[in-house]
Amino acid sequence: MENGETQATPGKTGAHEIVDFMVDHGYDHIFGLPGSQLVSIFHTLQRTDITFVPTIHESVTVAAADGYARVKGSAMAMLYMLPGTANGLANIYNAGRDDSPLILLSSQQVSTARTELGAYCEGDTVPLVKPFTRLAHELTKGASPRSWLEHAKRVAEGTPGGPVFLSMCEDVLRDPAPVKKERYSSHGAPSVPDVGAVADQLRTAERPLIVVGGQVRRLGGAQALEQLAERHNIPVVYESGLIDALGIAPGHSHCRGGMAMSGLEPDADVVLLLGTRAMTEASPRKGEYFAKARFVAQVNVDPKRLEAMRRFDWISASDPAVFTATLLEALDAAPPAAALIAARADWCVPRVAARRPGNALARLFDGFEKCVAPLHDAMERGWLVDESVMASGFVINAQTARDGRRYAGTNGASLGWATGAAAGIALASGEPVTCVLGDGSVRFGMAGLWTLKAMNLPVTLIVLDNHGYGSTRNYERQYLAELGRDASPQKPGYLNMDMRETGPDLAEMIRGFGIPCRRLSPDDDLRAAVEEAWADSANGPNALLMPVGFEDQ
Repeated sequence: MENGETQATPGKTGAHEIVDFMVDHGYDHIFGLPGSQLVSIFHTLQRTDITFVPTIHESVTVAAADGYARVKGSAMAMLYMLPGTANGLANIYNAGRDDSPLILLSSQQVSTARTELGAYCEGDTVPLVKPFTRLAHELTKGASPRSWLEHAKRVAEGTPGGPVFLSMCEDVLRDPAPVKKERYSSHGAPSVPDVGAVADQLRTAERPLIVVGGQVRRLGGAQALEQLAERHNIPVVYESGLIDALGIAPGHSHCRGGMAMSGLEPDADVVLLLGTRAMTEASPRKGEYFAKARFVAQVNVDPKRLEAMRRFDWISASDPAVFTATLLEALDAAPPAAALIAARADWCVPRVAARRPGNALARLFDGFEKCVAPLHDAMERGWLVDESVMASGFVINAQTARDGRRYAGTNGASLGWATGAAAGIALASGEPVTCVLGDGSVRFGMAGLWTLKAMNLPVTLIVLDNHGYGSTRNYERQYLAELGRDASPQKPGYLNMDMRETGPDLAEMIRGFGIPCRRLSPDDDLRAAVEEAWADSANGPNALLMPVGFEDQ
């Protein structure tokens, strides 16, 4: 972007300035649901060709805008005051974890009525969202909406980017916008990082390993990473846990899937972590990561993500995409010995983590593998939205795509994201979407089914049904095992969350939104059912319930 300037137009209201901003920046879709303090924007939108995408809950509003931004690079959504902001907070958190470039506009009471006691639906929303956004600010009487929106867009799409939040008092929307001329300029080109120490280590490594996070894909470094891995015979694994984007294509010759499932981590001698969150799990492992590694390096564009990390020998607060391209140039100019590159061939062979037969979790994993195997070409047929949680690693490992762009997940693990995200991605891409999620996730995301049906979007929901929250059941089993004889009760109780008999039927809940839903049996041809569902999605959303089984059977 070249140097430029913006200026409010005399006589136009703040609402007009906001809509002009939307039009000028090419936002074809805006996400939200009606709210009384937002009527001035809704009324002004009717004079444009922008499509207002309706939702029935703000969690869906944010998730749909998040999905849209994954494709288009930016999205806007509108929230209603404190209740709407609070409703959307779980997915604002997800968007913050994933650096999604969202502009969130929240309505607010008129400036003169802002009190500590609070009028209906009034409250201080900025402190609520501040931990999860790159920018959070309230605009009061006399503020320039256009000026703040231009600033917010630059922050949201920056490096690092992420969601921004502007709370707008109602008089800011209704009053004439102040005439304000704002000059701005783009950031300079990213600085070239010093890759010397990492290049030196990789030149002599016998068992090098690259661990990649979604940041590499978002910032445009996936192609350079794939070239580096292939030319220098270095396996690449995805970081542990849930991921938002695939930094290397799952079908690439040197992709080894998730780190935990690859079996490579314990034996690596040189490790490079690119754009990851560096093993900051909810339940940290007892043993050390990379126990045999002589050198571990971490690269992340966000310095805050380097603060609370485990031990590293070398860190760089730099753009991992630029770092990867620079590292590739350095290794191409002075590569490892040809014999060493050839000797890495055995190291690059895929390996499978061992499982103990008869273990309840192993049976669950076997069910996941069976269910997701028919989805192997989902990314070649459109987009893949993943909120399968415990099954996510199996979903990714099943993929054969040589192009990793069409995968979207969330690292936040705040359930209820996928149905809205699938709607946003379908609208932004104009392509079919396969949305894989657990039965627990779809219960959280029920409100998103309304938007899928209302917009009649080509989304196929693949629901992996293990009758409740498998992750919680797994943690309870572990807890009881630790208690041993002191455990009471001796068998998992699951806190009334065995949904084989508890609550309404899931298929009927989905059908209640007007979405066709077929419940499969273990004897059904899963691939044939998936093919049929993909074909039917041309007529609108549909769902398949795949039986994973109940692991204690």
